[in-house]
Amino acid sequence: MSEPQPNQTPNFRRFADWCLHKDSLSTEARHTVEVLLKKADTSDCYEAEQVLANCTELCLSFQDIYDLNPLSHLTQLTQLRLFSNQISDLNPLSRLTNLTHLELANNQIYNLSPLSGLTKLKSLRLDINLISDCTPLSRLINLEYLGLSSNNIYDFSSLSKLTNLSFLYLNENEIKNLSFLSGLTNLTELFLGYNQISDLQALSEVTNLKILNLNNNEISDLSPLSGLTELVTLYISNNSISDFSPILGFINLQRLHLDCNKLSDLSLFSKLTKLYQLEVTQSERLLERLNLLTLWQDKWRSLLTSPMDEQKTREAVKYAYTFIGRAEPNIIIFSSPNLGIEYLNKFPKLGKSLAWDIYYFLGERNSALRGFIYREVENQFLHDQHLNSIVEALLLANPQVMKAVEVMQESNITFEELLFGWSYITSNELLKIITSTELLVQELHYQLDLKEQDALRCLNQLFENCGWIFSYEQVCIVCDRPRKISLDNENRLHAEGEPAIQFSDGWHTGYYYHGVKLPEKYGKLHPQQWQAQWLLEEDNAELRRVLIQGIGYDRICEQLKAQVIDSWQEYTLLRIDADIDVEPIHLLKMTCPSTAKIHTLRVPPEINSARVAIRWVNWDIEPEDFAVQT
Repeated sequence: MSEPQPNQTPNFRRFADWCLHKDSLSTEARHTVEVLLKKADTSDCYEAEQVLANCTELCLSFQDIYDLNPLSHLTQLTQLRLFSNQISDLNPLSRLTNLTHLELANNQIYNLSPLSGLTKLKSLRLDINLISDCTPLSRLINLEYLGLSSNNIYDFSSLSKLTNLSFLYLNENEIKNLSFLSGLTNLTELFLGYNQISDLQALSEVTNLKILNLNNNEISDLSPLSGLTELVTLYISNNSISDFSPILGFINLQRLHLDCNKLSDLSLFSKLTKLYQLEVTQSERLLERLNLLTLWQDKWRSLLTSPMDEQKTREAVKYAYTFIGRAEPNIIIFSSPNLGIEYLNKFPKLGKSLAWDIYYFLGERNSALRGFIYREVENQFLHDQHLNSIVEALLLANPQVMKAVEVMQESNITFEELLFGWSYITSNELLKIITSTELLVQELHYQLDLKEQDALRCLNQLFENCGWIFSYEQVCIVCDRPRKISLDNENRLHAEGEPAIQFSDGWHTGYYYHGVKLPEKYGKLHPQQWQAQWLLEEDNAELRRVLIQGIGYDRICEQLKAQVIDSWQEYTLLRIDADIDVEPIHLLKMTCPSTAKIHTLRVPPEINSARVAIRWVNWDIEPEDFAVQT
């Protein structure tokens, strides 16, 4: 056999020939041969040929393959995976007529003609290519799975003969007409998102569908879908739908996504009793106009530092245990969470955790609507700096918690999972559940049954009369609330010379300055007692920033003996050479002519002129002009 010329396609009859002549092949073909040799785990051409000849399944995805010719003699293959390569020419695959599964997604394919003879195919993935004509697929009547998403196809009429299809994925094409689907009655999954569809009439006959994706189309009328009672999952986000009544017949529906439509009443979906996942975007969220959540948050704030009434606390816990069918526990009341967690560490075997039993008093009815509103409430909580800062401080102040956090980091579990191991119940979590239930009733006209009403009363009693709760079968520990919480005007933890959160037994959560936790050596002193010298000793940049803020530049200049760089009239430009910040500190000192008070402002370190510093401070107005304007 003569040597092939580079960049010409040789006419070899077996893989060994491709391998033996690989040095004379084009760069693309040679690369494919090398990929196959690596797959065969040998550099011997004949041995590799034998290994490949015994393969019925071959995965060559993510291999940067351009040329498929070296595969053309692997006719025994039944499954071939080639997604995420650089393939454009499928002609070499035309001989692989035993293929039943072929994956070619994410390539550069535009011509499907070479696949027309692969009539044994049951699964074919061609997503993310450059295809505009799918006519050659019309002969593949055994197909059960077909993926053609993210192509440029507008005419799918040739698929109408593929009546064995169960799974069809046509997202992101140019589809307007769905008539080709009317006879594909075996479909159970159909994805048609991101097209130009407005008329759904053809889908009325595809009654076996369980999953249907119609996101991002031009749909306004859902009535043709009313007979699709087998649907379990429906995606109809980003359309123009205002009438959702046809959905109410989907008795098996479990997941519903309807973001960005013209939804006016969520209560419709309370009739879908199997629904457990409901997705609605911000533009449809109806809860923003309600002030109920704000009222409940205000109520919690009012309770935050109220001492518990021990008798009412015990009654609330007994009521809760009775409600979930448990015997009355030994109720132990502590004056702070610190003592409660210390007790838990001394006596770790307290029986089964009951936190989830109590949290989920309200049952599973209409879990999708409950879940939707709960997420709404939780999103509001995430934006409540006041509540979040207090909860976080309470959690992280306890040394046992901090030690457990180290264990958590080593064992790769979440903080929530860690705390759940202690079976804890907090007021803020009770508040979320109570509020979401109240909103469910008020906004969606949900009717609580007698058991749910009793459960809501029970949760309210726990919320109003308990701090942290650690609930177990035999023992329930309840921790009192703090006596004092100090915040700044932005609702950040802040106290000067004392702890920000203090309990009656003297335990506290530490010292905070405008939301930044301070070491005790700083926090126990009022900022007026802080010393500029500490800036030279402190390695933490955030703490240095806090010290600078608390001490003030006037005292820093005085105590660290700032050097004069330049002067102009009553202004002096100073430099502090000490390494106390991430960049040099240059300060403009100004003496007020009328009061003789000294004011100091920080300016960029590249400024070395008092006049330039004045201009920078005064929004680029020259000092003389500024004086005239003043």
